[in-house]
Amino acid sequence: MTGMRRYCGLFALLTVLHLCALVSPAPALTATPDEAADLFQEGVELLNRGDDAAALKKFNAVLALDPSHAAAYELWKSTEHEVWLQILVKGGQYEIVAKRLMSRAQLGRAAAADDEDAIRSLLRDVQSDDVLVRAQAVRSLYANHGEYAVQYMLQSLSDENADDRRIQFMHALTQMGTNVVLPLVAALDTGDAYLRRNLALTLGYIGDPRSAAALTWHARNDSDDGVRMAAAEAAKKVGSNGDALALYLQMGDAYHHRRASVLRAVDYSAVIWSWSDGALVATAVPRFLYNEELSKNAYYGALAADPGSLDARAGLARAYVAEQAELELRAAAGLDDGDLADQVAETAIAVNTTGLGALDQALAWAVRENDSATGIGLIRVLGQNSSTPTASLGAALTSSDGALRGEAAVALGEIALRSRSAPTQAVVLGLGEAAGREIMRIGIVIDGDESRGHALADALAAKGVVVNFWNTGAKGLALIKRAPGVDVIVVADNLPDLSVDQVIDEIRRDERTAETPLVMISDSDTYADRVNAILAPGGDLGVIEEAMADSLDGDRARADLLAAQAASTLANLARSGAHVGEALAALTGSLAARPDAVCIPAMAALGAAGGATEAAALAAVLSDEARSNAAREAAAGALAQVAARAALSGPPELLEGLGAVVRSGSSLGVRVAASRAISNMSIDDATRAAITQGARVNISQ
Repeated sequence: MTGMRRYCGLFALLTVLHLCALVSPAPALTATPDEAADLFQEGVELLNRGDDAAALKKFNAVLALDPSHAAAYELWKSTEHEVWLQILVKGGQYEIVAKRLMSRAQLGRAAAADDEDAIRSLLRDVQSDDVLVRAQAVRSLYANHGEYAVQYMLQSLSDENADDRRIQFMHALTQMGTNVVLPLVAALDTGDAYLRRNLALTLGYIGDPRSAAALTWHARNDSDDGVRMAAAEAAKKVGSNGDALALYLQMGDAYHHRRASVLRAVDYSAVIWSWSDGALVATAVPRFLYNEELSKNAYYGALAADPGSLDARAGLARAYVAEQAELELRAAAGLDDGDLADQVAETAIAVNTTGLGALDQALAWAVRENDSATGIGLIRVLGQNSSTPTASLGAALTSSDGALRGEAAVALGEIALRSRSAPTQAVVLGLGEAAGREIMRIGIVIDGDESRGHALADALAAKGVVVNFWNTGAKGLALIKRAPGVDVIVVADNLPDLSVDQVIDEIRRDERTAETPLVMISDSDTYADRVNAILAPGGDLGVIEEAMADSLDGDRARADLLAAQAASTLANLARSGAHVGEALAALTGSLAARPDAVCIPAMAALGAAGGATEAAALAAVLSDEARSNAAREAAAGALAQVAARAALSGPPELLEGLGAVVRSGSSLGVRVAASRAISNMSIDDATRAAITQGARVNISQ
């Protein structure tokens, strides 16, 4: 009995994989259908002969060819279901490879998914008296049209006078499985109670937990007794815990994190479903925002279940800001999203309406989860809107993530300025750290061998790389999508949950990481053409350093912008009378090698708060003819402020340097600025007279 249950379970899995569609742009064709099919058939023959290891190499070789979606679809169509089942039964890497090939195959038929004429023709066959015709029609519906078929079946589900057709369609939807769940859930918003009842019954038969929240809500709140009864029974079948709010919140969080419980690779779609004007509406959405759009749907459901839910509003704030952050990262990578960026910009309105408490809660989640990109966006909103420091900003200030710490310091510094309150020592230190922060390389290691993965991460850390390690492909991909900038990705070829092909495909499909250096840990060169380098187990890390040598430009620009903001905030705080002494050393250290955008505001802060020690560093910039005129003038201006405030009278080399600049062939602006610094120095009359003599100007015609 156990064996039969396993067989049926795998067959059900095969069916689900068959019906689900992942809609996204197809990669370039690198293998013909015949090449992929020949290799695959060789693997099947080896498997039949009992040579499992050799068969697995053949199947991996098929994926390494990077077959197009069309080629994978042809392979799927030409292979008997029993063969797929045979591979799935093997489990482990065999099952991973089979799932990967099958999910690719679904993309090959995506273009024909929303074909009304084809769908209506198949729906007529669903009503045939011939059992075989009906079965073939249902199979074609879920294989070729999936979720798009639902909209053409709802009228029959609402027709009380067409029992046979209604039952046939409900049965067909049940057989189509998880791919039709989201449009069915969206249709529950219909005002037709009879349709709501039949939708609830159908969802109960399908048994997908993603419908639990909506069914639970209708079981408690629907205005129709029949719907409440049907929804209650269906909710039990899908595993409801009886709390609609908790289920909606759990689902929103799962979508945000792209958890497999709600969003496997094969569950992605090109559209989001909603109910409007008595019909299902499909709204196109790019794949990189798909999970957040579904997360928003869940949190709006939670808000409807309990308008007072802080977590629901926090979830919405996080989802909206995550979308903004994704668009900003794409723009930084040079990607043009056109009108989409304008649409997402409008979401600032929705974010602000969630309230400071919700924003603070959302940031607390981001800090706890080390979600840097979303956290930065939330910090900026809180920094603009809050009049007092918040708990989550304080938590961000102590985060292990340098970008979060720096952004939190800037936000808390701006809040102190607006509220005319003194910043804490931690804020000043954080601003100083951000102003002087050096660029650090960021790496991600994904390896199913935890011992090897940790050893590699430690070795890279010793070379100055900040490394995040994950032991599964799913966790690694989730982190990559939330990282503001990654300099290198190292992935092993022995992951426990995903094929290495899938990881490579996900990384290369995302435009932000399409060009990120990718290194594979492997003793084989099977994937050599699809990665930047192969690292043999225990091999020289030089291949990783070489791969990421040119990948710092984006991170450097972001760090410089944050440093400039931090330095400007420190300057403003110092001018307001706040004590910023803890940051002076970091500001001084930033003058030597940072660009003008960073060192000029840093010098403004030093001018407002520095003393004799900082004056020497400012004088060094002023005297350096290799520096820009703008930097030299800023240094002289800051030096003048220090001289006036601290009553500087020397040392002699400082005065000599200033006099040399005044007498030099430097630009007039630099020389005038240097003379202002001399004007504010506390020096004796004889010394000043000597300097004045040296600065004599004769006017002649």
